[in-house]
Amino acid sequence: MGIKVKVPTVGQIEELRQKFNEKYDQTPPAAPFHPVDMDRIRNDNLWLQRFLEMYDLEMETALTKLWDTCIWRQEYGANELNETNLNSEYLDEGSVFVHNHDIDGKPLLIFRVKLHNKSKNLDELIRLVVYWVERTQREQHLIQLSIFFDMAGTGLATMDLDFVKRIIETFKLYYPNTLNYILVYELAWVLNAAFKIVKTLLPPKAVEILKMISKKDVTQYVHKDNCLTNWGGNDTYEYSFVPEPKSVSLKTPTNGVQAANAGDEEPALNGDKKVHFANSVPTVMPDLTDYAELHTPGENMLALEPCDYVNFDSQSAEATLNIKCVGQTPVTYKIQTTSPEKFRVRPRCGVLGPNESTEVNIWLKSEHSLSEDAKDKFLVMGMPAVSKDCGASEVADMWKNKPQNCPDVEQHRLVCRFASPDQVKGSASAASCKQAAAAPVSPCGAAASKKALVKPAEDEVTLLQRNMAFTRNLQYIQLFVLLLLAAGLGYLLYQQHHQSNATGGASHGSCYKTQAHSCAKRK
Repeated sequence: MGIKVKVPTVGQIEELRQKFNEKYDQTPPAAPFHPVDMDRIRNDNLWLQRFLEMYDLEMETALTKLWDTCIWRQEYGANELNETNLNSEYLDEGSVFVHNHDIDGKPLLIFRVKLHNKSKNLDELIRLVVYWVERTQREQHLIQLSIFFDMAGTGLATMDLDFVKRIIETFKLYYPNTLNYILVYELAWVLNAAFKIVKTLLPPKAVEILKMISKKDVTQYVHKDNCLTNWGGNDTYEYSFVPEPKSVSLKTPTNGVQAANAGDEEPALNGDKKVHFANSVPTVMPDLTDYAELHTPGENMLALEPCDYVNFDSQSAEATLNIKCVGQTPVTYKIQTTSPEKFRVRPRCGVLGPNESTEVNIWLKSEHSLSEDAKDKFLVMGMPAVSKDCGASEVADMWKNKPQNCPDVEQHRLVCRFASPDQVKGSASAASCKQAAAAPVSPCGAAASKKALVKPAEDEVTLLQRNMAFTRNLQYIQLFVLLLLAAGLGYLLYQQHHQSNATGGASHGSCYKTQAHSCAKRK
């Protein structure tokens, strides 16, 4: 089925390609886009066509979305996702996988929601979703998919609206016109309010592909031979992860990244992607009060201000980070984040000479908010540069060939938070930060820091979640009242029946008396 779209002409697709190339010439990105993406733009009409279709042939909107998608794919490392850099536990359990096809021949991206729980890492789950989409579109060239939410056996405990929201957002922002159907199978009545929220997250034109189905009508969308046995079908498939064939798996060229402009080549920062603080960097960041553990020992290349936090203005959702070279030789720096889909960073990499500094601007995208549990972090890395005049390709080569856990790579980790205007305008200097690292932090101060992470304004989804909870509680109250009314009605009927029996007996006796009294007297 798919959404109803206006089909662009070849001329419109070529115009979008030309505009993209012109933009790349005039304002090139901080890091060159991935060669696979550039090859699509240069030689493949289908990807450009999808953007024009999704945005009703609006050329400027399609261009902006295409550009933003290329930035996200480079920062997220979408083309490099494989079984070696995913959460193996999530990959093996089979809560998300691709299997079989819908009635139109589109692969099914299946979510077995009953296997989910809210304690799982959402970032890792979304990486798994992106992996399956990317793998499927590598194996079957940019094919559309159908999402199949298997809700059988799912209750409030396993229904995670944040996860569903992230899935919808990922497709809406970065995979235009990629969904054929969104099938919701065996939705329990207590979750109806939840999927009303999901409906509001979808683009208006995508609402028509959202279908609530059950075992009775699932074969209208998935052929019975492609339905799993627990859906009432003939497929006895049991999930077991099979690695992607090497012939299909993506390999990044070693000779550099193709530029968006046809024929140009620039090496990419292959390591510039979502960071998980693995190996030398712990997966879980230290406690916010333990400042001394936030950075590598013996820092002598870079000084950051602020040095421990990325302070976002609560109104504009913007933050500024100053990076200064404090060493005697040139230093190259690079910035990574745990949540690349949430932030825009300019610049993300560069070279600084001795005593030189630069200002990095960071924007929180309007459709996102900061995690309330301090999970959003930035990693600033520095290492010696050959020369202050290194070009972009030389910087890219240096980072590409340098492991993140190398001893001569200096690392600074910063936690994202919403801060007061004073904290945003100016933070403590590097020296005062290090003094603070040695000084004990009171529990009150730690609590205040954690409170500062909470965004003052609630977004629309939070409001809808509250409405859902209110609706659910209201349903429980209505059910309780109905039970009381039923019990009361039953009691009244019982009383009426009992009284009528008693009254009937008395009336029968009085009738005889009346007859005896009314007998005619003998003449």
